[in-house]
Amino acid sequence: FYLARGNYDLISVLDESTDNNPYVAKGIFIDLFDPELPVLLEKVIQPGTQAFLYNVGRINDKQKPQVLAGACRVYEENRTAKEYSFVAKSPLNTTNVMRVLLPEKPSSCMIKGAKGVELTHAKWDWDARSKTCFIYFENDPAGVRVSLKW
Repeated sequence: FYLARGNYDLISVLDESTDNNPYVAKGIFIDLFDPELPVLLEKVIQPGTQAFLYNVGRINDKQKPQVLAGACRVYEENRTAKEYSFVAKSPLNTTNVMRVLLPEKPSSCMIKGAKGVELTHAKWDWDARSKTCFIYFENDPAGVRVSLKW
């Protein structure tokens, strides 16, 4: 079974079929079932398994910076010609992973806690194929400010 809704692809391959062939999805996807939110060009779904994918190819405005997937709620978004910033809020003792679409590779990513101090264990990485930035940090219900510049 294959269901496309907006930018999401839901795929389930039954194990009660005439053959045991997997379903192969090709494109640029973010695997939403994987906690590392990897970018994939191909996803093989075996019989008896499912996939939940964010299809980057179906984004309407690829020049508009935006959070595509994340383990938080996003507040106070601000976009300028060379910067995208927001506040991410989630419960304590949880880790945030997110994919953020940007028009080009960021030159910097500042990740600060609610008191304005830069988080030392935060990390980020750029994926050129999808034009997304992977961001990782510990959540805080008071908010974590993320600022990406390019």
